[in-house]
Amino acid sequence: MSSTTNSKNGLTAAVVILALALIGSLIWGFNKNTQATNLQEDNTEVQEAMEAMTALRDDLAREVDSLAGEYDVLASENVELNGQLAGTREELTNAQSALSRAKKGAAAEINDLRAQIAALTAARSELSNSISALEDQNADLRQQMGVLEINLAESKTENQQMKEMATNMEGQIRQLTYENFRATAFQVTPEVKRGNPTTNASRARRLAISFDVANVPAEFHGVRPIYLVITDEKGTPIPRTDYVRTSVTVNGQTQDIMAVEARDENVGESQRISFNHELENKMDAGYYRVSVFTDTGLLGSTNFRMR
Repeated sequence: MSSTTNSKNGLTAAVVILALALIGSLIWGFNKNTQATNLQEDNTEVQEAMEAMTALRDDLAREVDSLAGEYDVLASENVELNGQLAGTREELTNAQSALSRAKKGAAAEINDLRAQIAALTAARSELSNSISALEDQNADLRQQMGVLEINLAESKTENQQMKEMATNMEGQIRQLTYENFRATAFQVTPEVKRGNPTTNASRARRLAISFDVANVPAEFHGVRPIYLVITDEKGTPIPRTDYVRTSVTVNGQTQDIMAVEARDENVGESQRISFNHELENKMDAGYYRVSVFTDTGLLGSTNFRMR
């Protein structure tokens, strides 16, 4: 009994063990089957991902190849453009330098032009003023021309009178002077107080008078009195406080004279004699005559005019 019971107990235990082992195996097999299913699913997903990545890789590779080609083209173009850019930059630099020089030159030219314009503007203003002044002067000159034409006609008449007077005087001189003892080359210069020449009657303060005596015969050499007589066109002596009154012989006849100057002169064969007569009063405008006498008669005469 004990032995049968033990056998049953052993069998039961074995069955239980086998049952447990079967259950465990089933559990393990189920787990393994689940794992296998999961692995199969995972493998499928991985395979699909691999295929997608491969396709993406191929697409990317094609794009890379295309981009590489474009890069090469762009690189070549870049090299070419860099060369062109360098040339362009050099040209730009040269152009900028030229532009700078041109600006400086233009600035200088502009300044010069401004200066020229300013000068021309000033000149134009001056010319306008000068033109206005000249127009006024021309108007005055036209009036003066009318007066001058009248004066010219009067001067012609006076010159004719002077010629007639000179002709008459030459005749008188020939009659009254010695043929070989005559005063010639008269020069009469009215002077102002400081000695400057003038023909203005109101300003004259002195008369500088000179003349030549030439080819004087020997019998007339030696000390002789020289008398200076100055008269107006009417023959009246100019005013003098103390005239030198004397008588001279002219062609055998005695003639009274009123000299404004007189002095002894050592007369030789040829010489120039000068007088500086200080005027006591202002002269009037008109014609005057200077006559030079000696004890033997009239040496010569000349006319002059004060205005």
